Amino acid sequence: MTTIKETFMLSKPEPEPMEQAPAYRSPHEELAYIRRTLDAAGRLSSVSGRGLVMIGFLGLGAVAVNALATGAPWQAGAGMEALGVWAVCLVASFAVGVASMDHKARRMGQRLWTPVLQKALWSYASAMAVGAILSFAVVRAGRPALLPALWMGCYGAALTSTGVFSVSPVRWMGISFLILSLIAALAPTSAGLALLALGFGWLHIGFGAYIARRHDG
Repeated sequence: MTTIKETFMLSKPEPEPMEQAPAYRSPHEELAYIRRTLDAAGRLSSVSGRGLVMIGFLGLGAVAVNALATGAPWQAGAGMEALGVWAVCLVASFAVGVASMDHKARRMGQRLWTPVLQKALWSYASAMAVGAILSFAVVRAGRPALLPALWMGCYGAALTSTGVFSVSPVRWMGISFLILSLIAALAPTSAGLALLALGFGWLHIGFGAYIARRHDG
C-alpha cells in the first residue's frame, strides 16, 4: 500500500537538465574573441606616459617663450608670433604623442592603428576642432584673454572623452583640465600664463609619470 509520503515523491516533477555550454566555437567566434582581447589590451597600452612627460616640457617651453620673448597672446602689443608659439607647440606635441605611442606599441608587440584608437581619435579630434574654431572666433572678436580658458576647456573635453577608451588617468587628466578651465574663466587675465603652465606643463608631467610607472611606460 502506498503511503502519503511516497505518493508526494512520485508526483514531484523531476528537475530539467541544465543546458550545457557549447564546448566548440566556430572560427568566426574565435576570431571575434581574439579581436575583443586585442582591443582590451590596446586600451591599456596605447597611451605613452613618457610621451606625455615630453609634451609637458614642450608646454612649459611655450610658456617660457611667451613670458620672456613674445609676450602672452592677450597682452597689449603682442603680435601673431605669440600665438605662433602655441601653434608650434601643438604640432610638436602631436608628433611626440604619435611617435611615443608607436614606440610603446612596437615594444609591446602590438599594432598602433587599432579599432580602439580609431574611436578614440574621433572623440579627440571633434573637441580639438571645436577649440580651433572658437580660438579663431575669439581672436577675430578681439577677446584673446579668453584663450587660456578656451584651450584648457576644449583639451579637457577631448581627454575626458578619449579617456573612455584608454586608461583611467587620461580621463582624470581631462577632468583636471576642465577644472583649470573654470579657474581660468574666473581668474584675472594676468594669471593666464601661470594656469597654462600648470595645465599644459605640470599636469602632463605628473599624469605622464604616473602612467609610465603604472602602465608599462
